[in-house]
Amino acid sequence: MLETDRDDVFVAQTENVRAIEQAWKHINKTINAAYSNGDTSTAEIHTKLLAQVYCAFAEAVFSKVIHTPNGLTLDEIAQVKAKGKRNIVEAWKKCVELSLRNVQGKGSGHIASTQQKIIALIDTYVYDPSLLRNKITHGQWKVALNSNNTKVNPSLTSRIQSITVIDLYRYKKAFQSLYRIVEDIIESPNKAHHRDYWIHITDFEKIQRKMAPWTIENKVNALKEKRERAKLRTGITSV
Repeated sequence: MLETDRDDVFVAQTENVRAIEQAWKHINKTINAAYSNGDTSTAEIHTKLLAQVYCAFAEAVFSKVIHTPNGLTLDEIAQVKAKGKRNIVEAWKKCVELSLRNVQGKGSGHIASTQQKIIALIDTYVYDPSLLRNKITHGQWKVALNSNNTKVNPSLTSRIQSITVIDLYRYKKAFQSLYRIVEDIIESPNKAHHRDYWIHITDFEKIQRKMAPWTIENKVNALKEKRERAKLRTGITSV
């Protein structure tokens, strides 16, 4: 890969991220419309699609971040990609390890605690969704199998069947905090990272606390109530 190739990939993935964001919005609208009309089946099918869109978003953002101009060296990008061929989670961790080497002006304690915090976010918000996405992509929409496809995996089956759009909202919000932290380290390790790291962490924790009480039942009820209010405003009554 040449520097010009890196720049081309960065631009391409920027466009892809934008397109995936649009896909997320459209599918989310479909889910909301389905729930407001009591069409649970359509909502659940599109939730599975939204899970795949979330993972596509995460992968496109990751590719965009590691190809940031004037960020990682071409050799470092190659190291990250080598890890990614086997495991996207390990690729993220390698990216963090390499990018943190450029952070100066902080003690070793900051580097260690930052790496630990980011890895915890990766394990939760990259590993779990990618695992579920792999099952859904391979046709296991309702019942998950083990890695060799020789037995049913009850644990993953339960998680696939119970995933809701609320879970995906939480995943996406947390992932946005994660990639902004890593993006700052790569783009501006000694300015933006020092300035905004704890802002990102605080925002992440605040948003997760706010979303903690959210449930799919509350969302469905709110959507139905909104639909009924709209009917009243337009003079339409339920039959």
